[in-house]
Amino acid sequence: VWLFSLVLGHSRYIFARYVMHQDLQTLLRCHMQAFDAIGGVPIEILYDRMKTAVTGEDNEGHIIYNRSLLALAKHFGFQPRACRPYRAKTKGKVERPFRYIREDFFLARSFRNLDDLNEQLQDWLDTVANARLHGTTQRIVSEAFAAEQPELQPLPAVPFDALLKL
Repeated sequence: VWLFSLVLGHSRYIFARYVMHQDLQTLLRCHMQAFDAIGGVPIEILYDRMKTAVTGEDNEGHIIYNRSLLALAKHFGFQPRACRPYRAKTKGKVERPFRYIREDFFLARSFRNLDDLNEQLQDWLDTVANARLHGTTQRIVSEAFAAEQPELQPLPAVPFDALLKL
């Protein structure tokens, strides 16, 4: 089981889902679910150099992104950006939600299946994680999100065509 999360940089609002696969199709689907859930699209999304997003670097050290991710980014209007290696400052925003969920959400819980896991996760996000006073911003996450959400880019009118064109 894998955790997909999208954390908005200003409000620290967390969208998260557990999935059975860490493949490209799942990654793209999770992005679309996240955008629907937050009602918009961030201008930039920071990635932790996962292989489904970043395929490597060219001879000059420029990041090479997965073509399907770039197609998704173009359709939704966001810019992908990879964390710099060995730079804890940029990786913190990406990795911290995983630790927070692992250390707080899982305490004294059991799950019947993946749907139950995600239902309990969503309830915890709504009532705990996104309802808390964030230690860095000193704002209630959901209140900060209410101010940030109108600044997101609108969702495209046309659905994403997931067929890769060669």
